[in-house]
Amino acid sequence: MEENPILEKFGGLMKEEPLSCFDDESLLPNTCVLESVMPFSGYYSELPGSDKPQYLYLMLEETCPLEKVMRSTMRIRAYFNHPFDAVAGMVHIFGQHYPVIRIRNLENFGHLRVLQQHYQNEGLVFRKRIKKFSNEPALICLSKFFYLEPVGELMFLDKSQAHHGYFLIPRYLAWDEFGQITREVKYDTSLLYFDAATAFFYENHNISEMVRIYREQLTIEKLAAIRARYMHVMG
Repeated sequence: MEENPILEKFGGLMKEEPLSCFDDESLLPNTCVLESVMPFSGYYSELPGSDKPQYLYLMLEETCPLEKVMRSTMRIRAYFNHPFDAVAGMVHIFGQHYPVIRIRNLENFGHLRVLQQHYQNEGLVFRKRIKKFSNEPALICLSKFFYLEPVGELMFLDKSQAHHGYFLIPRYLAWDEFGQITREVKYDTSLLYFDAATAFFYENHNISEMVRIYREQLTIEKLAAIRARYMHVMG
């Protein structure tokens, strides 16, 4: 059977997760790195005992143009002999906004200091830690590419990350409204155990709005059921 074409789109994603200061000797001295202590918290907080992936946020002293982060990452990948994924973003925590580079897929934390050094050599300036904290709620906004496989009416599976799916929605949802709608969607007990985030991509001089769903062993049928419930609640 012929596979669906993969759509490459550029846009953004917004999610809420608890963050903690990553406190380890492997860090570059006088730098601040935050760790997502419960990625996909809407899923894992409801499903005890699941393994959770690690996401790290390199805190920057000042906003860095997206182009510079991308070009620096491309150059580093050419000689850094370990896999990693990096995107630019912003973390909203303690009422403040902080520019970050989100890092995932490091094989081990021992590679982190070297990776920091490479970014520093590229001219990026890291923020110094001001205070130590743990499990603080944070709103995370990322600029990223999506690699989407169409799988049904206005639905996609993520070809770069397992267990991720997306569906288009007809209008923009502010974060508070999105949270309220998501809570109502989860009142349907057959749809429990998923994490949701807002997302969008640019296309044809317009913005297409999406919902990102994370759930282990996510099937097209489960994604369609969640989408149908969102559409019903949104009216």
